[in-house]
Amino acid sequence: MPGLKREATILPILEDYVTLPYPKPLFFGQGEGEYQAPFLGYNFISGRFPIGLNDEQRASSTLLLASFLKELHAFPVDKAIEKGVPFDSRNLLDLPSRKKKMFLFLETISPGLDKEEFALLKAYLKELKTAPIHRKDVFLHGDLHFKNILVDKHAHISGVIDWGDMNIGHPACDLSIAFSFLPVTEREKFFHVYGEVDEETFLLARFLAVFIPTLILMQAFEDQEERIVAEAKEAIFRALQD
Repeated sequence: MPGLKREATILPILEDYVTLPYPKPLFFGQGEGEYQAPFLGYNFISGRFPIGLNDEQRASSTLLLASFLKELHAFPVDKAIEKGVPFDSRNLLDLPSRKKKMFLFLETISPGLDKEEFALLKAYLKELKTAPIHRKDVFLHGDLHFKNILVDKHAHISGVIDWGDMNIGHPACDLSIAFSFLPVTEREKFFHVYGEVDEETFLLARFLAVFIPTLILMQAFEDQEERIVAEAKEAIFRALQD
């Protein structure tokens, strides 16, 4: 219920800040009869998940994505706090504990990796620095990955969906999409538009670009969703490219 109320409050005013389409609440339902749960009704955003795109298709959305995140992260934090948006409750800045989890996840997903993929991911985790990350507070989508992006028939981003995890936290949480979704050759162009980031943000964004698709990959293995498995794997190893 609190999450729905936040969406109903924040999403309508967000359109003054961002240019990419996103679902805007049209009505709030309290639930009745056999269905007691509250719900929101949104406008329809057309498009499909960006699954199976080639590098050229992905690159066509670099400027759109960079501009969107620059706009989103400029949303006034004080206004977000006033509207009840929470601070990060998932402790994303705790790299040591998440690194430990990733080693456990690596064993879980190892049957779906070849020897080279397993070795590459293991080497990255071993070398990952876990010095404390300094806190930075911006307004975030909070769960930005390929399953929460839509593209049109030309493979251009047509919308950003699923805002249930929006929060105030480190920009690297959203910037991970630049590593997991865009070709490595597009990173410089992306950050030229978004703005320069420090080494700490770069490190955390890349790690989350590995961590988040790994969670998706494990669920896709369980659900036997082959296309999602393939896309999540590509996202992980795209993020590891230099």
